[in-house]
Amino acid sequence: MDALFAFPYLLLAIVIAFLLSDKIGQGILTAAIAITVVYVPQYFRVVRNHVISVREEPYVEAARALGAKRRTIIGRYVFFNVIQNVPVIATLNAADAILTLAALGFLGYGIQPTQAAEWGYDVQRAIADAADGIWWTGLFPGMAIVLLVTGFTLVGEGLNDILNPLIRYRRVRQPDMDQAPAVPAGEPAGEER
Repeated sequence: MDALFAFPYLLLAIVIAFLLSDKIGQGILTAAIAITVVYVPQYFRVVRNHVISVREEPYVEAARALGAKRRTIIGRYVFFNVIQNVPVIATLNAADAILTLAALGFLGYGIQPTQAAEWGYDVQRAIADAADGIWWTGLFPGMAIVLLVTGFTLVGEGLNDILNPLIRYRRVRQPDMDQAPAVPAGEPAGEER
């Protein structure tokens, strides 16, 4: 899985879509396989690293010392502490996958216009229109891509803020300053009377 990180996402998706286009054809299945192959290694890496980190925590060591079975330790202590990262990664990867799918459609390896509507294909067709002065045919698919990617990114960041206990915001009760005893003028604030 680490070897797949050596290649940029878009380049790897283009190569996979190109190799599969002869066997499967260009379409939804080819685009889905290409995007899946590109993003699955990130899940493996994050989950593996987090499992290695969590299994050394004191509560897991305590469960082992008390004689808990491996299945209990994995199910009760490790799994729920590791799985909280997956929805955050999924939403952030969804935003990146939309860009990758649009790029594949723009290059002609994504979803074909006979199968479904695809914004990358629409942007590619709008290039010829822009030369003729028809600018709006590329504006609306481009804006849809930008808004959807921004939305998924904000959802992912919001999930990270909610699910990650290290950066979760806590409400702090502010002290009421009106109830503090008033110090008469001329007396130092820290001394007793």
